Amino acid sequence: MKPRYAAMKEIKNENREWPSKKIEVSPQWCAVDLRDGNQALPNPMTPEQKLEYFKLLVDIGFKQIEVGFPSASEDDFRFCRDLIEKKIIPDDVTISVLVPSRKHLIERTIEALKGAPRAVIHQYIATSDLHMNHVFGMTRGDVLKMAVEGCALIKQGVQSIRDAGNYIGLEFSPEEFTDTDLDFAIEICDAVVNEWNPDAGEKVILNLPMTVERRLPNEYADMIEVFMRNNKNADRTIVSVHAHNDMGCAVAASTLTLMAGAQRVEGTLFGHGERTGNLDLVTIALNLEYLGVDTGLDFSNLDGISSIVERVTDMPIHARHPYSGQLVFTAFSGSHQDAINKGFNKRNELIDSFGGWKIPYLHVDPNALGRSFEKFIRINSQSGKGGIAFVLKSNYNIEMPKWGQIDFARIVQHYADTEARELTAEELWDLFQTTYLEKSMPVKLNNYWPRPDDANPRIINGELDVTVAGKNYRVTSQGNGPISALVSSLREIPDVPEFVLDDYYEDSTGHSADARAVCFMKLICDSQIYVGAGVDPNVNQAAVDAVFSALNRVMSHNE
Repeated sequence: MKPRYAAMKEIKNENREWPSKKIEVSPQWCAVDLRDGNQALPNPMTPEQKLEYFKLLVDIGFKQIEVGFPSASEDDFRFCRDLIEKKIIPDDVTISVLVPSRKHLIERTIEALKGAPRAVIHQYIATSDLHMNHVFGMTRGDVLKMAVEGCALIKQGVQSIRDAGNYIGLEFSPEEFTDTDLDFAIEICDAVVNEWNPDAGEKVILNLPMTVERRLPNEYADMIEVFMRNNKNADRTIVSVHAHNDMGCAVAASTLTLMAGAQRVEGTLFGHGERTGNLDLVTIALNLEYLGVDTGLDFSNLDGISSIVERVTDMPIHARHPYSGQLVFTAFSGSHQDAINKGFNKRNELIDSFGGWKIPYLHVDPNALGRSFEKFIRINSQSGKGGIAFVLKSNYNIEMPKWGQIDFARIVQHYADTEARELTAEELWDLFQTTYLEKSMPVKLNNYWPRPDDANPRIINGELDVTVAGKNYRVTSQGNGPISALVSSLREIPDVPEFVLDDYYEDSTGHSADARAVCFMKLICDSQIYVGAGVDPNVNQAAVDAVFSALNRVMSHNE
């Protein structure tokens, strides 16, 4: 059967070395959000929004920013002029602008850059057979001649600017590099660099784009490695990559090209761009940081960055987008929640053990991105006891014993099944209170007086005033502590079924003066487990309340 899609030409790389290479140094970064990203937005940014975005990129730490296509629209031309005339560009930032290899467009572009302290003109021309032969109707010779002539026009046009002490450099892109014959790509890049003839210490940027992603990441890396091996102007050039995401592999492809020797990366925040978008600079930069590379970029306020980008582009970030998505650090699954909860509680121990951050199901430290742990475990019908316990601990400082977690998880899951949606922390707290803290029927505590025995202070005399199913009882009994005496008193009441106090747990909601004691009681009645809880400034009262909480659940179940 005839293949549906055209096969890509095989890349021969007989001396492949990049798979064993490690990325140890950050590439140069160029953000193309204001051009490549903006031109693909359903609602392109206004000049005010572009300025806000430019300042955001500067704040993050980008030193190279492509600001537009000034020969293509008056808005882009005016934005470029405003940046220059209003002296908005920081001294350590270089702007770049895009232009095809056409005389009148080159002249307009040079006009847009007059007075720029540091700028790069990004000249491009399509070099694939698909474009040359079937879109432009040109030969390779025609395209090579056009590229060199365009370079000559740029060099001649900016010479007076360079002579005045302002730097205007050159970036050249053989568009559709990954669809271009590799020998021809090397030939045209060499010709352009030779025509520009960079000054001592100056380097021409050779941007080798995967304009449409038709190759696997390893093939892009092979092309970069072969190109660099055969680049006759290696000491006068910087090799840059620019990947689109048509096959969903832009981050992987760009990462492998860095292993293959690429020195510069172009992309956009969150991957905005044509079709499926550009390389996502946030993801690749944070991946490199995870590998221990100092990228020079600051994403410590990722929520704030995300908020600005979503607002000015009118494009929401997917909830599962790496690092920045609303749900990427969130666990609903019970087993995941339990592991995160245990790992979080042992995080310092784990860091010491593994030599750095390592917590189950949390790829990186969310705090490093300005995100909060409290949001990571969320509750629905799939959640387990560990996640529920984590939310109570994080939001309300209530730490439950494991048997209490098991009891409450069953109640939460039933409620979540009924609601058929995610539950908020507030709902979880309300459910905890109604389940454990607000149970006052059918057994109502009126008063309880535990007093040390006059003859033996180790013995507690408990006097209990209680109403059971509408009947009032006042009984006394003894025990070796206030709770033991209380349980003995309750056993004197005929309407209270036989039960065993099987376990007890107490904690505190904090360490300040207004901290409250939290107590949990586990009763067994007719082989069934019943859990109760009490919260009170006084630990003894919290324990008493927990007994009555559990007992009321026993009595309610028996009714």
